[in-house]
Amino acid sequence: MPEWLFSARTANCISTKLLLQTLQSWLKNASSCCYGSYMTEKSKPAIGKLLRGISTNHVETVRDAWREALNDRDASVRQVQEKLASSAWSENPRGPLSKYFGVLLALLDELDASAFEQEIARLRKSNLHPMHVKTLDILSRRVLENPAKLITDRIPLFVASDIADRDVVVKNVETWCKTKGLTLDNVTRIDVIARQPGLDYLGKYNLFFSGIILTWPASTPKGIKLWWCRLDAEFTFYHEVGHHASGHIEGGQVAEQEKEADEYARTMMRNSRPVLTLIGRMLLWPLRPLLKRIITSPDRAAVDAI
Repeated sequence: MPEWLFSARTANCISTKLLLQTLQSWLKNASSCCYGSYMTEKSKPAIGKLLRGISTNHVETVRDAWREALNDRDASVRQVQEKLASSAWSENPRGPLSKYFGVLLALLDELDASAFEQEIARLRKSNLHPMHVKTLDILSRRVLENPAKLITDRIPLFVASDIADRDVVVKNVETWCKTKGLTLDNVTRIDVIARQPGLDYLGKYNLFFSGIILTWPASTPKGIKLWWCRLDAEFTFYHEVGHHASGHIEGGQVAEQEKEADEYARTMMRNSRPVLTLIGRMLLWPLRPLLKRIITSPDRAAVDAI
């Protein structure tokens, strides 16, 4: 074989080999890039969808986005951390922004308990708006505080430190938990926080981590206000347990589920206070709007503002 032909064939083989190697390398990088891009594009909408659902109060959107986030935990943790690193939390929260902070923290707790604890420590050192500080305090109790009581030797009861008479709250919750027919199987914790109108939304989304959040005045009311406060809190407690007993996991308000939880609460109230319930249905229930106006007095507003 002529030497020039051998050299040409050798060069051609080398060129072909280099071309194949280059092509394989390019395909590998392109595949990795596309996969990473696909995963990013796939996971990004979950957090965005969650916040859109919160802003529009669309329960099904929130539920679906929450589940999507749980299906890709690593990416979701990173994205939640990025959201929580925003400087927006130092500003006065307007519109749905006041809810985003608490829901993102609740989701992070569900995604990765260790990351949640680290984020709590970081946020405590950051410049947060007072409302977000309150939200942080409430949710941080999940890892930083000991329960005030173990209900049925299993369910931790946490009572906020800014509630004046915590013993009264503990005794009431203990009594309610002994109501005949009450089902606590799906409840993992109970939190009682000082009544703050801006934080009412937390109770809706606490279903995601099988908890119950109740509110109680920071200063214990007197007379008829205390009596009504206990009745109102007891009914709310049974209502929230009803959501868990009925398997509701929507994390928001669905009309049919609210009716179902209300019916459960009414049944428990009849079991707990049969005589009072009978009298109330005949005499007091029609006066409920008036009683609510009495409770919502300037004194109550001042307590709520603390």
